[in-house]
Amino acid sequence: MFDRWLRPQDVEQPDGLLEYQLLADEGLIEDDELVERLGHEVMRNYLVPGELANVFDDLGAPEVAGYLRKNKFPVDLKIRHGDFGEIITGAFYRRVRRWCIPVLKLRYKQTPAQAVQGTDVLAFRFRQDPPAIAVPEVKTRAYRDNRVGSEAHASLEKVLDRLDESIHFLMARCADRGQVFLARRLGALLREPGRRRVERHMLFVHDAKTWKEDIVTGLDAKVTQPTELTVVKIDDLKDFVGRVYEAAETAPGTTSSSKDSGTAAGTA
Repeated sequence: MFDRWLRPQDVEQPDGLLEYQLLADEGLIEDDELVERLGHEVMRNYLVPGELANVFDDLGAPEVAGYLRKNKFPVDLKIRHGDFGEIITGAFYRRVRRWCIPVLKLRYKQTPAQAVQGTDVLAFRFRQDPPAIAVPEVKTRAYRDNRVGSEAHASLEKVLDRLDESIHFLMARCADRGQVFLARRLGALLREPGRRRVERHMLFVHDAKTWKEDIVTGLDAKVTQPTELTVVKIDDLKDFVGRVYEAAETAPGTTSSSKDSGTAAGTA
């Protein structure tokens, strides 16, 4: 679905070390179907498999929706938009670019209002030699923000300085779940940091009407190492995110614990 929704657009590449890709909706998926599928993606990022079945004797839709609104989905628009950007990024790297995403971090938020700490998304290619780690810094903007490039650049540098902490978090979660293969591969990256290749990535989820290419030019002037920038343009982003979260309240899977096995985060 993601590779049909987000299609590459023609862009002019910057002169420096920034590699730029622009993605947008070309109408290959009906709007209602797109919102429904994204609603399911949002839901599964917040819920541990079987969680709803443990809370409710029967999974009636009104009770489920109320539980999700109160306990899982953020009300604050800034946090909700940030979460949405992380969800889109994880799904894009997992489903389209075929990276391994060992852990859906939003499942480990203690409260809906809590911002996710550490690296937004970490993606891996363990079977490459040396193993590759993509570190995407995610920014979501429903409005024009001339600072988004500078903020992303500064945030990425901070994240890279503390990369081992984020890898250790993922390793511990995989060990908790009995995913021995992933835990050992992540442990090897900590044990032998010289045998890993770290890629600098940025992904901006941005309102289509307010996106301007001069952000790319400004960011290109800042980066001093090869960096990949992907921009996802979405029409009326604020309204779109609201509709997706509404769909998530009754997404396929919220009324059946058997529809999400929890393995789709990628183990290759």
